Parts: sequence; structure tokens; C-alpha cells
Amino acid sequence: MQTTYIYPVLVERTPLNTFNIHFPNFPGILVTENEIHQALKKAREHLVQQVLEIEEKKSLPPIPATPDELTLQNSSNHIIYLDIYMPPYRDEAAQKSVSKNCTMPKWLRDASEHAGLNFSLILQSGLKEALGLNSKQQKFPD
Repeated sequence: MQTTYIYPVLVERTPLNTFNIHFPNFPGILVTENEIHQALKKAREHLVQQVLEIEEKKSLPPIPATPDELTLQNSSNHIIYLDIYMPPYRDEAAQKSVSKNCTMPKWLRDASEHAGLNFSLILQSGLKEALGLNSKQQKFPD
């Protein structure tokens, strides 16, 4: 996994004075904002999400297009390269809570609810114990 990715985006100013950002390496993604800084911020967020999804699938990310491979539709359009440093985003994604359905006898559920027990916390603690992880450990070692 790479630490940093750099991809081009095509920035277009529309007749309505908004900014459209297209991703040549990720067709189908379009960001539209009134302010360029907001458009670039949102474009970076989309780029991070795309890379995280690719990494999760253990696929190879596309090779970034070079300026020679890109065609501008209009002379007022621009090519900008966005870089993303992935470690903080990977850490954040690893901390994201996911839902997992759990089956148990009704009497156990009723007794636990009556006692005010936190199902999620107890399940997490039990799983960490079963895996031999300490309670502070935030992710499974690779």
C-alpha cells in the first residue's frame, strides 16, 4: 500500500459561476461547488474514499493520468494534481464502527436489557479477549 497518492482533477468553471471537478482516473465522479476551495476539499474527500475502497478490495489503484494524456474541453479549464496522505484516513476508517447482527436466546437478551448492559461494549470486550488483544488495542495486527 502506498502512503501517498497523487491524481489529476479537471477543474471547469461553469456558466453559472460554479466549479465542476472531474476525475479522469475515476469516471463518474463529479464535484460541483460555488467556491474553488470547497470544490477541492470535497474532491479530496471523494479521492480518499475511492482509494480506501480500492485498498479494501485489495485491488490495484489506477495509474495517475499524465498531463499529456488529458484533454481540456475549454481553455479556461485547468488540470490540478491532488495529493492525499493515506495513514490518517486509514486509521480513521479502521476505527469506524460497523454493525454486526448477533443471535442469542430471548431470555438472555431480556435479562441483559433489564440489567442495562451495553451489548456492543460487552461484545467488543469479549471478542478482544478471545483474540488475545488488549483492551486499548485499536486494530488487529497485520
